Amino acid sequence: MKLVVYVSLYAASASFLVVAGCSPQGSPPRQVDRGPAGPIDLDPPSALSDADSPWSDRPVEPATPAVTSSSPVQPSSPVQPSPPSPSDQAVDPASAFVLPPDLPDDEVSPDDEVSPGDEVSPGDEDSPGDEAGSPTAFRPAASPAVGPGSTPAAGPEPSASEPSVPGVAFNNSLRPEPSAADSSTSGGTRPGGDLRDTPRTDTVSVADVAGAEADMGGPIDYAAWPRPDVTLVFSGQQHGYIEPCGCTGLDRQKGGVARRFTLLESLRAMGWTTLPIDTGNLIRRYGSQGHIKFHRSVEALKKMDYVAVGFGPDDVRLSVNDLIQEAAQESSEKSLYVSANVVLLDPSLMPTYKIVRENDWGVGMTSILDPDFLEDEPAPEIQILPTVESARASLEKINAESPDFRVLTYFGKEEAAQEIIRQVPGFDLLVVSGGYGEPTYQPKAIEGSETKMIVTGDKGMYVGLVALYDDAPMRYARVALTDEFTDAPEMRRLMTAYQNQLRDLGLDGLGLTPKAHPSGREFVGSETCGECHTTAYEIWEASDHFLATEHIVHPPEERGDIARHFDPECISCHVTGWNPQKYFPFESGYLSLESSAHLTGNGCENCHGPGARHAAAEMGDIDVTEDEQRMLRTEMQLPLESAREKCMECHDLDNSPDFHEEGAFEDIYWPEVAHEGVD
Repeated sequence: MKLVVYVSLYAASASFLVVAGCSPQGSPPRQVDRGPAGPIDLDPPSALSDADSPWSDRPVEPATPAVTSSSPVQPSSPVQPSPPSPSDQAVDPASAFVLPPDLPDDEVSPDDEVSPGDEVSPGDEDSPGDEAGSPTAFRPAASPAVGPGSTPAAGPEPSASEPSVPGVAFNNSLRPEPSAADSSTSGGTRPGGDLRDTPRTDTVSVADVAGAEADMGGPIDYAAWPRPDVTLVFSGQQHGYIEPCGCTGLDRQKGGVARRFTLLESLRAMGWTTLPIDTGNLIRRYGSQGHIKFHRSVEALKKMDYVAVGFGPDDVRLSVNDLIQEAAQESSEKSLYVSANVVLLDPSLMPTYKIVRENDWGVGMTSILDPDFLEDEPAPEIQILPTVESARASLEKINAESPDFRVLTYFGKEEAAQEIIRQVPGFDLLVVSGGYGEPTYQPKAIEGSETKMIVTGDKGMYVGLVALYDDAPMRYARVALTDEFTDAPEMRRLMTAYQNQLRDLGLDGLGLTPKAHPSGREFVGSETCGECHTTAYEIWEASDHFLATEHIVHPPEERGDIARHFDPECISCHVTGWNPQKYFPFESGYLSLESSAHLTGNGCENCHGPGARHAAAEMGDIDVTEDEQRMLRTEMQLPLESAREKCMECHDLDNSPDFHEEGAFEDIYWPEVAHEGVD
């Protein structure tokens, strides 16, 4: 039959508000004296237990899909933190997965910088060629036609006052344009609530569906859809963002595997059969922490029952051993990874395509990594084959098994992906990752092809739902992973294990060797600065910069179960004496709570530079000439016109998008910490 696509949306846009920093957890933890600087709390939060999970007896357990596949063709006093609580899931660093023996000390890529375009775009526009209010046609090759007037299965109409997705509260009103209200709830159970207490709506009336589909310019509640035969769930371009950091408030950030898990479980609890597929690029950094995050990310995908995963350009920067550890299985059918043109050592180790059969649907899928999209050469043992030839060979094998629907995921530029579709006709859906910004509301038309294209967006902030029906039009929706989806306890436990692994390895185990500061100076700590600069110190002490380390030792209550002061990606902007964008310590910079209590907080020297020699000269501890003393004083000055750029090393687009709004620095952020003159 010919399937006609209607496009709908539930997108909860994040409303970014200005905050000065995170707030520490409300419950009073144990405190340790920091002398004049005040106390810092050190009791580490405990981990979640299995009993916390609301999914312990979820009503629907999805059956394991049938899969066929093919192999390729070609403070001032020392701080004593308390020992880990019994609930901490201590991880043996050597048991989880083996790190490559030849990792260099410098594990940080010189190109690891904040990606451009990370800001939430001010709005989304419909794709060119997709007229609002008109259905978009997918034309699977082997499917007879079903018109827009086809009647879905009869069933109860959804109540306007009840959410129809268990565990997720929706605003069911249809609006012509997205707004902050999209992310609000209108009663009902929030994500992660008791699924058994929420009524399920499997089908809706034709009138309701038609009325919803008539307004294509705004969000439509996908929970109002008839229950699909199969739902393809697309994610991609996680790019290392395994969870929102929370620095600017979790209600202002999207994404994370814990929210994605909640979305998937809520769909399955409604009786939806889901086939999750990821386009790849789970990480963005290489080195020890990148390796660990990759394996933990794959672990998360397995827990979410993903059926296929492709490769992104940063994935193939990893060692071939790491990739084979996850991609090669005892049988091709059990392989999570599938790629038409990436070969790891031997073509027989990983399939080039998969056919997943579920509910009388056969879905064929393969993936392509564009070699022109690589910034670095992959390891010699990794081959990237020509894209067009590889896509054609995989599609021929897919078609030989007569699937009902064919998917190509592509990591690279949209234009290059579309050209492959024109040269290799026959795919029903193209899913592209690699660009920045948000996914469009509707699939895009591809000139010269009947294939439709959707994009995943960046940093795993969105999920795309493609619902397939045997007797009704296919539907598409993008779903923003906002705080409307609570963190699934299963993923919180995984994050606890990840953080505990970083703790157990330590900075040495992660290959992080302190490096000399570019100035050649050493750090002395903010208290020493305050002996002369008393007013500036008092202002700092009253700011959230002073509490920066406390915020990761005891995160705000939404994330208070997991301490993050062993995570270099968090440490770098929450202590004194680190490179904030490369995630490594400088010599004489912070190393631990025990050895570096004088360097807790985001201190004076992070902006003004290391001040040990300046302080020693001013106190008469060393002999310097008048010229050198003037030079040392000048070096410590930071002109206001340069301060904004310095601040952005931590207040980047990822962690502080509000900072980048016009006038935000001058009107909001600088007044919070303004200090001028010597004292």
